Amino acid sequence: MKHNKLFAAVCLILCCTVVGTAGADFKTGLDAYQRKEYQTALKELKADGGADASYVLSVMYFRGEGVEPNKTEALKWLQRSAEKGLVRAQYNLGMMYDKGDGVARDMAAAAKWYRRAAEKGHAQSQFNLGLMYTNGEGVEKDKQEAMKWLRKAARQGHGKARKLLKVMSEK
Repeated sequence: MKHNKLFAAVCLILCCTVVGTAGADFKTGLDAYQRKEYQTALKELKADGGADASYVLSVMYFRGEGVEPNKTEALKWLQRSAEKGLVRAQYNLGMMYDKGDGVARDMAAAAKWYRRAAEKGHAQSQFNLGLMYTNGEGVEKDKQEAMKWLRKAARQGHGKARKLLKVMSEK
């Protein structure tokens, strides 16, 4: 339950701050979404089909905005967005697999999606991937690889990564 509220809050914030080279369908769809005109938003976002549009659609299906809540459909749109390279979608997809939220828990899949976002500089994904290497979850246990990802997160100011690095270096 706590994870769902966090995911929904993060999604809402990110949806309201989407910026980029989106097409007219996306802008129209996002404007409709923000006005809570969900049927128009669904139509326009599906017509756009881009990474940002797919991400907003995943949020709508996850939260049940204008549609019945449907985690399977949310996953479909999130996967499309992640495959098109949207970092926040890659991170959220990693989270879904990590927690088993709407999908079967799959740590290897979580590591795959965290890695994609981590390689693009996403600090929380770097931290999560570092933890996975520390514990051998979804990847082979590898202290060097863990330290590499934790350092990257720490350099971006990730407090938990800094603390974990300190503990690891003391051992």
